[in-house]
Amino acid sequence: MGLLNDLLPEFLRKPQPIVSVDELADFMDSRAAFLAQKSIVEFCRVRAGVYWQKLFSEKEFQAALNHSRWRAYPACYAMMAEMVEGALREPAGLRQRGLPAALEKVALASFSKYAVPEGSPTTFWEDAAELTRQRLAATQIGPPRPVREIPEPLARTVFEMVPIHPNLLTNDYDYIFNFLRMNLLRAHEDFLVQADRSALVDQLLGAARS
Repeated sequence: MGLLNDLLPEFLRKPQPIVSVDELADFMDSRAAFLAQKSIVEFCRVRAGVYWQKLFSEKEFQAALNHSRWRAYPACYAMMAEMVEGALREPAGLRQRGLPAALEKVALASFSKYAVPEGSPTTFWEDAAELTRQRLAATQIGPPRPVREIPEPLARTVFEMVPIHPNLLTNDYDYIFNFLRMNLLRAHEDFLVQADRSALVDQLLGAARS
């Protein structure tokens, strides 16, 4: 399905160093795609139980699933952007106020590579950029939130994209929230290992003045 299918194989390969803005963009893009795809697909598989293979073989459901994954992607990207912003604050030092705008540019560059998903409004990517901008702007209120808290409140948005009728859902929100939290924590750990954060900050914000 384009974006998600293209990026997931990259994510599954052995970890690569993140030393450039392009590599940062690839990391954020692929991890957001993973969050969107896996959270929706795994939830539907668990919710369908023993009937999941039959459900997933139906063309109408496949189309709904594809649409849902795309719709969940912007919220997942915004979570990833907040996680990265928090991880880059320490090396940014006094330059940290410039991180939201710099990361918004990374998001815009990534979003511009993709066509509007089928069945979505023409403003899909503009809306995605605005959601990321709002989430990054909110980070400036105080210190970075613990990564385990970042899925709130956007996990609710992802949950609402599940292609299952609301009447069939009960207390299932916790499944989505916990999945997103677990995988954001994993992404954070990987980012701290793979990323040259000082080099990234210098590329995003310019070298610090001596």
